[in-house]
Amino acid sequence: MRGWRRALAIILGVQLLFWGAYALIVAGLQPAGTLELYRLPAARALLASEQGQSSAFAAGLSGPALLRIPGWQPVILYPARASLLTRDETATGIEWSLTCLENPCPKAVTAYAGPFDPMDQAADWEKFLRFDMVWLVVATEIMMGAALLVLLPVNRFSRLQGITGLLLILVGVDAWLTTFGALSLPYGWFPLLRYGTEYLMLTMAALAVNGFVDWRPREAWAACGCFIVVFTILLGTMIAGASFAAIVPWLDAITLTLLLGYGVVALLRMGRTAPGPAIRVLAILLVALASIAFDLFLLPPPTGFALQASVLAPPLTMFGILFEIALQGHRLNQEAEEARSDLERQVLEQDASLLRSSQLLRHQERLIAIDAERQRLLRDMHDGVGGVLTHLLLDVRENRLTAPEIEQGLQSAVDDLRNMASAIDAGNEPIDEALAMFRERMVGRLVRSGIALDYRCTLPIPAPSLDVRRLLSLYRLLQEGIANTLRHASATRIDLAVEQGDDGAILVILSDDGTGFEPDSAAGAAGEGRGLANMRHRAAQMGGRLGIESAAGLGTQLTLAIPIAFAAGRKA
Repeated sequence: MRGWRRALAIILGVQLLFWGAYALIVAGLQPAGTLELYRLPAARALLASEQGQSSAFAAGLSGPALLRIPGWQPVILYPARASLLTRDETATGIEWSLTCLENPCPKAVTAYAGPFDPMDQAADWEKFLRFDMVWLVVATEIMMGAALLVLLPVNRFSRLQGITGLLLILVGVDAWLTTFGALSLPYGWFPLLRYGTEYLMLTMAALAVNGFVDWRPREAWAACGCFIVVFTILLGTMIAGASFAAIVPWLDAITLTLLLGYGVVALLRMGRTAPGPAIRVLAILLVALASIAFDLFLLPPPTGFALQASVLAPPLTMFGILFEIALQGHRLNQEAEEARSDLERQVLEQDASLLRSSQLLRHQERLIAIDAERQRLLRDMHDGVGGVLTHLLLDVRENRLTAPEIEQGLQSAVDDLRNMASAIDAGNEPIDEALAMFRERMVGRLVRSGIALDYRCTLPIPAPSLDVRRLLSLYRLLQEGIANTLRHASATRIDLAVEQGDDGAILVILSDDGTGFEPDSAAGAAGEGRGLANMRHRAAQMGGRLGIESAAGLGTQLTLAIPIAFAAGRKA
């Protein structure tokens, strides 16, 4: 019940706005005087006594007409124009007459005769109401329609906006053809053009209703089909030479009834989902129908020079439709803004959730990395220091070792512990600095053994770096190589060099001037598993390759190639 009351209030409110505006315009444009005193035939006596310049005027003419007044020469009257009268005493007659020259005179035509100034003002007033106002309507409709079509790209080629723009242009064209077309286009096919434009305008109105409520292709095709049928009837009438006046009233009644029925049904259908817009458009439609009914049944004859309500209905109703479209666009913009705000809120919440997840993931990764490093250290201690000390303990219990051998085993355990500490301390540092630290740690032990250790690096600065694990493998490989030199080579000098390889790898070269050996014969020796085999295994762990060059009396050279891809990064 509340919805119906609201709908009735909107409809009555729009009617009051339209008729209030109509009343204000009519009151503002109403002429000060009246021509009732100069209306024929009552004005003949007054006209006979008139001493000044006299003229005649006929309100409501649709074409030229011949006016005869006894005592005056016949004169041709034109729509919205005053014509001068000339006395002719020989023109006698009892009755006056007005004869339209082209078509029968309309029933509302009224003739006036009197002083020139009132007649001319009345003609100008009718010209303003009948023609100038129509030009205003035509210009307004066409400009608004063209503006909508020009602005189509702004609204992403809205179907409703395009149809509304074409409808406005057709309303302006139809108003021009109805008012001025017969005079400007006096051709046999003009009625087909005029009525064809009128029914095309009504078809476009149906398409606009269809696009406004909810576009349905079948209904659009049905409206186009109705236009084709009506236009075919008009074309057949023109070809047959029949009069359009016999069929146009029936076609008007049928098309207006169909359009009104479709509009009401469509708006009622829309009212279930969007009652507000449906009620507003229905109110605008009823204003247009009320203006037409007012002109047909209530508008007084042209003696009062009242402005036709249907002349004001198109621009005012179109302004209402444009207001409704703007209102819908504003509502859609609000919904889009709300949706955007909601989306931004969801994105912010998602970002916060992702940040929390990222922080938790990084924490888990740190825990995993710490645990992995702890496990690696445990394995390194077990395999390195733990293994050496375990074997040493077993050999001591069995009395299989001499004091120098026990010292050598303990020294190996201490060296491995130092390697682990150095690798942890120098991890991810440039390899040249890490090997310089290794050289400083080894040089004191080698000096006590009478061996000089020389270190040389030719890598570009900044030099690549190795992670802790690979650096520890490198330390152990070099430690094993130096231990072999101490045990077997009787060398006086060891050289450690780091340089850039031809294929972009890092070359670590360890060489001595000892007695050397035959690598091929040493491959099957009993101690090879703890010497050269260990070094090859550690080179493989680093992703590199180990080359061994030696000969009896020529010393030994170990060349380790580490690909750059296995370097953990570069120090800036």
